[in-house]
Amino acid sequence: MSLKFKHILTEDAFPSSEGGKLKPKEEKLLKNIHDYILVRYYSENYSHIDDKQLPTDLVDLEEFSDLYVEIWDFLTLTMLFDKNTATHLFYLFVLNYNREGDYINIENVRILTYDDQKEIFDDNIMVLVDHFNTIPFLIERLAYDQYDIPSYFVKTENKYYACGDEETIERGKKDYVESYWSDGDEVYHSFGAEHYLMYCFVGDTDKRMVSSEEASHYESDMDSEEIIDRLKYEGSTKNKEIVEEYEELNEKWGELPASKDGSQYELRIDEIIEEGRQLVREIIYDEVYDRLENELEDYLWEMGYISKEQGGYVTMNKSQWDNLPSWVDFDWEDFNEDRVREMDIGQLSPYEDVDRVYLDNGDIYYIIQIDY
Repeated sequence: MSLKFKHILTEDAFPSSEGGKLKPKEEKLLKNIHDYILVRYYSENYSHIDDKQLPTDLVDLEEFSDLYVEIWDFLTLTMLFDKNTATHLFYLFVLNYNREGDYINIENVRILTYDDQKEIFDDNIMVLVDHFNTIPFLIERLAYDQYDIPSYFVKTENKYYACGDEETIERGKKDYVESYWSDGDEVYHSFGAEHYLMYCFVGDTDKRMVSSEEASHYESDMDSEEIIDRLKYEGSTKNKEIVEEYEELNEKWGELPASKDGSQYELRIDEIIEEGRQLVREIIYDEVYDRLENELEDYLWEMGYISKEQGGYVTMNKSQWDNLPSWVDFDWEDFNEDRVREMDIGQLSPYEDVDRVYLDNGDIYYIIQIDY
């Protein structure tokens, strides 16, 4: 920032005051600032002081930040100048500083207009300038941001603030939420089982795994008649053909005289049952997969992982919570989006101190008091 500022100071077309010369009153005031503020300031910080030990220029926002405050307080609190006059004199002194304290007959006087300030300093600083009736030289950009929102120390207020437009604040709210909510236990104990389960889901890989295990488990416990009965109620053409062939072969086998060999029927029936088992596994797989995707809460309840009170309100005791299957995932993205949408901007400030600034172009900026 200081490099850009110094570059502007060297431009030939830089605005001048009163035809490029100081007014007598301005000369006197700059001399007073030099003798009573600058020299005193350095005398208090160094045991011996002379002109050669004074800085060669004052354009460094970091090195001279404390001196800037001294100058500003002198102009506003001691001399009781209004902001416009104090700002004008502040910049006259800083930009036209003379190491020897000679402010008479200065040529090519440099000043800094409001438009110049807007070119040099970012929008947030200018919003703070107007809001706190101060100048950019008295606002320090902090090294660390508050929830990804640019943060500043306003020296005239002796307070810290985060500042940004609506897009920046939304980003800050997201950062706040993501840093605040990061543990499933906290969500469960803060919002309860039903709210927690609203954001639960099963990933595709886990849906395939659980569906396959469930299908194999149920199918393996079914006898031949149960396999055929299950196929009867599914209604697909393939299932219907298998059921019809099974019943037809069973009927023919049953009609055979005891002296006749029915092994060919028995063999084919066994083959049909194996085909039926595969179909039943596929049916159960599809059912479980669909329920994991669309009816997870009911599925978990039927499996005993959660409980429901009268009225269908979901609960989980400690044992159920501790044993909730690992394949039940929590959708942090959706959860955080809802928290951001519901969040009040005041939560970004430990003091719940938030000011809204409405600009002429329709933009809204937020000034949030913070700790640092």
